[in-house]
Amino acid sequence: MSRPSFRYLLALGFLVPWLSTGCDSGESTPDDEDTDPDPSTLPLFARDMLDAHNAARAAVKTPTPNPALEPLGWDTRAATVATDYAAKCEWGHNANRGNLGENIAAASLDYWTTQGVVKAWTDEVTDYDYTRNTCAEGKQCGHYTQVVWRDTKRVGCATQVCTKNSPFGAQVPKWQFWVCNYAPPGNYTGQRPY
Repeated sequence: MSRPSFRYLLALGFLVPWLSTGCDSGESTPDDEDTDPDPSTLPLFARDMLDAHNAARAAVKTPTPNPALEPLGWDTRAATVATDYAAKCEWGHNANRGNLGENIAAASLDYWTTQGVVKAWTDEVTDYDYTRNTCAEGKQCGHYTQVVWRDTKRVGCATQVCTKNSPFGAQVPKWQFWVCNYAPPGNYTGQRPY
């Protein structure tokens, strides 16, 4: 018998098909500390997450950003914050992340790859109206807008297999927690992502 696959999105307190929360921008002052290492020296997970984010930024077409969105660099400090928080296996945003934006997601084991979780976030583009800078009623767009936020320059991510605090309850006791932190953060009220 196959094991069921679960994914949920937590958006404004409502559970919908996969677990994630929109980017929370943290504090209001951007962090200008540049911690970009040479991408060729990064572990495979970091390279894959960086590649997935940058592919999403390069694919923005409606409207086409002018100038084009710059690729993100990897932020080792943001990755450390993400790693430390993911290790706690506490579903929800990290209130102690400092001046970093954050996208989170949870799923049953092996549901997503690194590219898959970023794609799930950026698929929200279908509900985002750039002209009005709004999201369709009852939908979530904050993950997408954080990934493509022009002023964000770096990202650091982590994933953790958790055996406690499952947001899915006893039905799925083992789950995977994904955390990406962004510097500087995006999603400022009243501003378009690019």
